[in-house]
Amino acid sequence: MNITKDIIGDLLPLYVANECSADTRGLVDDYLREHPREATELRRIMSTPMPAAPAKASQLDEMESLLKARRIIRRRSWLMAFAIFFSLAPLSFLHTGGRTYWLLLESPIAALVYGVAAMVLWIAYAVVRSRSKSL
Repeated sequence: MNITKDIIGDLLPLYVANECSADTRGLVDDYLREHPREATELRRIMSTPMPAAPAKASQLDEMESLLKARRIIRRRSWLMAFAIFFSLAPLSFLHTGGRTYWLLLESPIAALVYGVAAMVLWIAYAVVRSRSKSL
């Protein structure tokens, strides 16, 4: 069988990576002894430094992403908690001294302030929630 340069070219990556069988290694060695020009070319290729592999995402990037996600979730949770509180505050009542006080009837201005604060907080919650969905 005639061993051509193309066959050796196909086997060279395995030869260089030392992933071929002993018979294949012997075949390539014999060919390179008979063809010193290709042997010189192979030595040149093997001595050329390999380019560095692309940098992988480091754990630091993952940690920054995790901390950012936790901040967003924490902010959403606090906004929702305050929005619920201020939404229910106008409906609150107090029973003391045999009398019941209802905030909405006793102090409509305070109830209105609580209601406006609740609306602002619900809008802020909706904005933060829609932004975090797009991440």
